[in-house]
Amino acid sequence: MTLAYALCTLPDSPPPGVGGRVGNWRMGLGRWMALNRDVRQGRYGEIFVRAISTAAGLTVQKIEEDDHMVDLHIGHPGPRGSLLNPKIDVQVKSSRRVRSTSTHVSYGLKSKYYNVFAEPADRFSLPIFLVVVVVPEVADDWMGVTEEQLTLRRAAYWTCLHGQPLRRELDKDTEVKVSVPRENLLTKDALLRMFDVAEDLRMQGRGVPVQ
Repeated sequence: MTLAYALCTLPDSPPPGVGGRVGNWRMGLGRWMALNRDVRQGRYGEIFVRAISTAAGLTVQKIEEDDHMVDLHIGHPGPRGSLLNPKIDVQVKSSRRVRSTSTHVSYGLKSKYYNVFAEPADRFSLPIFLVVVVVPEVADDWMGVTEEQLTLRRAAYWTCLHGQPLRRELDKDTEVKVSVPRENLLTKDALLRMFDVAEDLRMQGRGVPVQ
């Protein structure tokens, strides 16, 4: 099996020479796929944010290394606030299972991420925003395509944790519940609002309170 075959085709039966479960190939949703569920979900979450950013007229740069716990640089071409071409950093998390109320969506964020994002904003060259993309349970429901429209499901919510209480006592993989207001729905206008929040962070050194 060549790499080109693996990347460019998704046959209904295993590629030549592949039987059963081998490497990253597995049977799922009635066909063979090269990506496991978690990898697909993570990439889908980033594409979700990219799509909204592009529709808002913003630039998006993928950060290949996750050492700094940032997935995307999002830039605003031209002036916004007191800066020309401002940028923000975004960490994208996707989940099939979030707890939600009429006012908030709750996500369990590992403390190794939380304790970085909760540091004062003035310790970073760019403020970091957390975006939680909520996806349907069944992967086939993530996207719908017709001649009239491309539909990405379900929704994304944003927040900023700079200045929140640190939880250094926790093991790095212990989750901290982050409750994001549902009014922080990620839209084109919300992305522009995030640049205004970043402007305030530069002045105050702290983030948006979460409940």
